[in-house]
Amino acid sequence: MHENPAQCLEALKKELQDQAAKRLSIYKDFGDYSGQDISLFQEDLMAVCQSSVSEKWFYTHLKNHHPKLPRIDVLQLLARYCDYASWEEFCQRQKTEKAGPAPKKAKLWLLPLLLILAAVLFFLFWPHSQKVNLRFMDAYTQKEIPFKDLNITLISDEKKAHSLQKAEAKYEDSLEIKGAYYKIQQVFVPKMDTMEINLYPDDYALMLNYFSRSDVQDLKKRQEQLLEAIHPDAKIFQSHPQFQGIELLNREEFIERLLLPIDPLRNLEIQDIIYREGSIYRLRFVQKND
Repeated sequence: MHENPAQCLEALKKELQDQAAKRLSIYKDFGDYSGQDISLFQEDLMAVCQSSVSEKWFYTHLKNHHPKLPRIDVLQLLARYCDYASWEEFCQRQKTEKAGPAPKKAKLWLLPLLLILAAVLFFLFWPHSQKVNLRFMDAYTQKEIPFKDLNITLISDEKKAHSLQKAEAKYEDSLEIKGAYYKIQQVFVPKMDTMEINLYPDDYALMLNYFSRSDVQDLKKRQEQLLEAIHPDAKIFQSHPQFQGIELLNREEFIERLLLPIDPLRNLEIQDIIYREGSIYRLRFVQKND
């Protein structure tokens, strides 16, 4: 199936390590992962792919070199974590990138014909390739939301989803829009010059933001509100960019630190939030000094 499965595996490990660094802020080689780092990786793999690997497997195949290729179901799992549809697709892309484009022989007599064909195709299909400018609005305040505060993913590409780098899309694109303080929304891009998209605020995320910036007036009431908002089995990750690390908290630890009368968690900036059964199940945040 693959000419060099071992080389393909090494390439997947590199991309896997980069993906873990991006999502978990763990800027280390797999060989330097601590026990807590491995636990965070397992949790994130489960959250993204609904399956994970054991700590023994991590030590055998990622912290150390193992001569045998892992099982195909594990390879499929790791490829999906890196945003590929399958292990086969990842390997095929590696093979294509290494091979590079095939050499082409120039034939001058074909040039006029190709120019005519290109002109015909341009006039036939030009409307379908036009760009649509995107504007994102708060559904309640009708204030524009900066593009940099959102993560917009093109999901109509069957091969691999990827994030938009600017506020524009093509006709008939399907987009998934995420923001730390807005509910996830999927939209279909119609034929128009500018598309205005209303996003609805995430009430729980805004509540956490407010609680971390205000004094506690009624401790018992605030504690009850947090217990209702956060799932009992929630995993809460606090990023520490200055130490290039991340800290894991459970629901009770997070609520206790948020409500401490002395040196509480303040000025939280939500980075990512995942819900289960209407409650916060995964939360990643950073504490701002200002």
